[in-house]
Amino acid sequence: MSTVNEGWAGYYLRLERTTSEYTYGDWYNHSWDEVFEIEEGADKVSRGERIRIDKLTEDGIYFTFFDEKATAGIEGVVSRESPRICLRGESAQGGRNEYAWSRSDSVVLTLKELRED
Repeated sequence: MSTVNEGWAGYYLRLERTTSEYTYGDWYNHSWDEVFEIEEGADKVSRGERIRIDKLTEDGIYFTFFDEKATAGIEGVVSRESPRICLRGESAQGGRNEYAWSRSDSVVLTLKELRED
């Protein structure tokens, strides 16, 4: 294991996704989170979301995120100083009365520290 990988050994990435939809008086809410290990070159898929760790430095984790809406990938960086990044935050609404509708979708990646119990 390289020294850079060792520097991130006490951390993991947590991917959270929340989707809400309101149509014709009914709500559909779906949220979940997945955990990804940090290792340079890692390329993991879970629930259709993919995280590829492109580069690790002592200061940050450079990654690319893919899912059904981000097929070309979204590049980003998380670090100890900036441990949270919003990869997508979409919201739309319209209509009125019984024809009102609302949709939202958000994806957040957070750097978390492993805790000894």
